[in-house]
Amino acid sequence: MKKKILIIVYYWPPSGGAGVQRWLKFVKYLPQFDWEPTVVTTKKGDYPVIDESLLLEVPEKVRVVQTKTPSFLKLFNKTSDDSLPYGSLEYGENDSFIKKIAIWFRRNIIVPDARKLWNKYAYRSAKKLIELNDYQAVVTSGPPHSTHLVGLKLKKKYKINWIVDFRDPWTNIDYLKNIKRLKLTDKYDLKLERKVINNCDKLIAVNDQIIAELNVEEKSVVITNGYDEDDFKNLKREDSSTLNINYFGNITIERNPLILLKAINMLLKEKKCEISLNFWGMITKEIKDKLAEHDVYEIVRIHSYLPHSEILQKMLHSSILLLIINNVPGNVGITTGKIFEYLGAKRPILGIGPTDGEAAKLIKNASSGKMFEYDNMLGIKNFINNILNNNEGFDFSDVEQFSRKALTKELIDNLK
Repeated sequence: MKKKILIIVYYWPPSGGAGVQRWLKFVKYLPQFDWEPTVVTTKKGDYPVIDESLLLEVPEKVRVVQTKTPSFLKLFNKTSDDSLPYGSLEYGENDSFIKKIAIWFRRNIIVPDARKLWNKYAYRSAKKLIELNDYQAVVTSGPPHSTHLVGLKLKKKYKINWIVDFRDPWTNIDYLKNIKRLKLTDKYDLKLERKVINNCDKLIAVNDQIIAELNVEEKSVVITNGYDEDDFKNLKREDSSTLNINYFGNITIERNPLILLKAINMLLKEKKCEISLNFWGMITKEIKDKLAEHDVYEIVRIHSYLPHSEILQKMLHSSILLLIINNVPGNVGITTGKIFEYLGAKRPILGIGPTDGEAAKLIKNASSGKMFEYDNMLGIKNFINNILNNNEGFDFSDVEQFSRKALTKELIDNLK
């Protein structure tokens, strides 16, 4: 007999981006291990990007309950000429007074995050499902970490077997490190985080650093993100005479790629070669302006977000896959979901970030590339030059341990 699991997640297709992939893939493989998933999620939530193609990956037999989803961001954007940023709580000197007030309000009053407006509707739907079904486990996944407050309320009412999943840190998340909040806000946020940790039955995180920061080793387990082998089955790699360096995802001030342009500029002064640097996703105006001031800006191509399948094809066509870890305090624990699809693509990874961080360890252990500190222009230049000369010997060993099916088996072992 199949066991039942209830999964409560904010981001779900047609939402795009890396945050959707983790539980979409778990849901895909859970039935193969005799678990029957039900998903409670949003309807037209605050999604940074839309990817309708991901709807095709949701198994037909999986029940997905989409609830009403009030939106703080959409409400603001309808009433202002400005728009609030995703994944950031910063504002600039030239931003409007209304925008500054809205971001201050979001920083200090709407805690832990703006998606908490969804909680009432998620709780209502989950409550009905729990009363009609015998679930062996209930999972909440964050960000947004406000989703865990739904699980906390359900735990207190029904004594469920509650598993909390941290895809990113909560109070230690990178975008909170560069801003100032009221001390009372920080204290309240920490209190909510600790309530969730103390009351859950099991905590799953994507890396050791998150667990260490939360100090919950006794009931926690690391289950990393991964890649789906099925996604690459029908894709073919094509070689090019141009060295294509590709980056997939958002570029913000914390992921400044200027050191790469300086390294490329140095290389091009030494030798004649064709290099193309492509950014696939959103890039802030501040970074665009900085790139445009640079000597080799003509090799830069900025593209809009692509459907997931097309992103994977572009990954395979890459000479080098660029990874930039946010340049913020405490960034050694950052491991983005993108890293694992880079590993699955088996193309050389050029990482810019802490060389003693979790991402650097992953790349090194899988023999898939190298990580360089933010100011190591010479190291970056030499890496690119070695790729041009076919002198970098990466064998992409041990990548299979990060397959989504293998990771789902790990999940199953921790649901019991």
